[in-house]
Amino acid sequence: SYKDKNRFPVIKWIKEFIQNYENGKACKGLYLNGSFGSGKTYLLSAMLNELAKKGKKVAIVYYPELLRSLKASFGDNDEYQQRFSTIKKAELLLLDDIGAETVTEWGRDEVLGTILQYRMEEGLPTLFTSNLTIDELTEHLSTTSKEVDLVKARRIIERIKQLTDDITMISVNLRK
Repeated sequence: SYKDKNRFPVIKWIKEFIQNYENGKACKGLYLNGSFGSGKTYLLSAMLNELAKKGKKVAIVYYPELLRSLKASFGDNDEYQQRFSTIKKAELLLLDDIGAETVTEWGRDEVLGTILQYRMEEGLPTLFTSNLTIDELTEHLSTTSKEVDLVKARRIIERIKQLTDDITMISVNLRK
């Protein structure tokens, strides 16, 4: 069916990732973009759940909500640090729906930038889902309510590119 054909590259990537990861090889994560409702989150969550059953520490985080919850825990430094650290240090991390958040300098530079830098240094696989292509995400991240800053956006995008393979999943909305 059309669904299987569109998902094939992702499923192939997932199979290879699991095989390599379980054999202790260094693995790149995935930047998976595609239309709303195409099953991006479903596929990557299923993969991470499989690995979690085998004892891997995984974090699946809806990115706009992560920013909201971190902001809400600002006053309580212990809670903030613990939450931030858990996500930053997870063996496998999925940042779901990046590009759906309202961009602030703090969210982009302090939260996302710090997470990506740490995960790059530690070689921790990081996965993303987005409705935006990587170029559209660059534009999205460059624009805060205060200013347009392409340099800082590109710094984030470079980290994402170093951390991931990039696949676009073209598909019909499965949520109709």
